[in-house]
Amino acid sequence: MESEQEKIYVVDENNLPLAVMASEQVHLQELRHRGFLLLLADGHGRLVLRRLDKSHPLYPGRWDIVGSGHVTAGQAAEEAAEACLPPAVADLAGSLRHLLTLTTGAGTGLEIVEVFCGDIPNQAAGLLLDDRAFLAVDQDELSALATSYPDQLSPALLTVWDFRLHPVAAS
Repeated sequence: MESEQEKIYVVDENNLPLAVMASEQVHLQELRHRGFLLLLADGHGRLVLRRLDKSHPLYPGRWDIVGSGHVTAGQAAEEAAEACLPPAVADLAGSLRHLLTLTTGAGTGLEIVEVFCGDIPNQAAGLLLDDRAFLAVDQDELSALATSYPDQLSPALLTVWDFRLHPVAAS
């Protein structure tokens, strides 16, 4: 009996699907695939971060962007991003903006990554940031974190830093 593994597209350099495989196998074989990043900004233009749970399999306790991951087979990239919206801002579904597509250097280096962003209304941002698992940082604060504490940040957040995707509004 096959285990319930995430199925994702293997794609060519033009992002055209070639096959559907378990994500674990795609990574083991170092095949090109699709991913996404979700960036959210509060009313002051600060990037919202979330602390990964201590039980996270890859990066326990590290700071991360609100959402990142694979685009599963049969799913649109925007749908994958919307699925990561925290409940306090779930009403942003349908209003995310496509910022850009990263084809090199993101994630494993073999991902074609669609970057989406959204602006959180002040009231929703207040509710979200009341939760200690979330934090909003401005450009200078992100710079300080990335240069002084890179081991405390997820690869997705470091990608945001490396590509200078924050502040979101300026991109």
